Amino acid sequence: MLRLALSVAFVVAAVAYAAPKLDSYALNSGEWLGQAKQGTGVQTSNYRSLTLEADRNGHFRVEAVINGRRLDMMADTGATAVALMAEDAARIGIRPRDEDYTIRTQTANGVSMSAPVMLKEIRIGSIRVRNVRALVAQPGALHVNLLGMSFIGALDRFDMKGNTLTLVQ
Repeated sequence: MLRLALSVAFVVAAVAYAAPKLDSYALNSGEWLGQAKQGTGVQTSNYRSLTLEADRNGHFRVEAVINGRRLDMMADTGATAVALMAEDAARIGIRPRDEDYTIRTQTANGVSMSAPVMLKEIRIGSIRVRNVRALVAQPGALHVNLLGMSFIGALDRFDMKGNTLTLVQ
């Protein structure tokens, strides 16, 4: 739990620092895709929705497709932005240079640096958002990929009730 709280604090601090540099990026919704295996995807009228169920620890785990590659993430409405572990970012082809780590952040392992990046798209089931701002943490600084508000906030709405999180686009 402490690790999760520190991960969230890491993202909030990093985005607070980086937001002025990233505010020129627009987030756009995408088009209809297939169903998600981790939740229930439904298209009602002009909306696409996906309902996620919390795991036994109360976390909303989700498999996302980022820039065409699958990554396990945790949906986190308390995280200001999407945050990727450096190791997973490299696996999907995102490798910030040393000089790109310009955002000072506090993590569970102490002070670290993050690199602001722009993700071409994130897909979760039937929902797709293009041009998503994100942060890549230095290796070892983050222990879970976070699906934060730079993705969730681009949707039409989200609803959290009990142990479910419904995303609507």
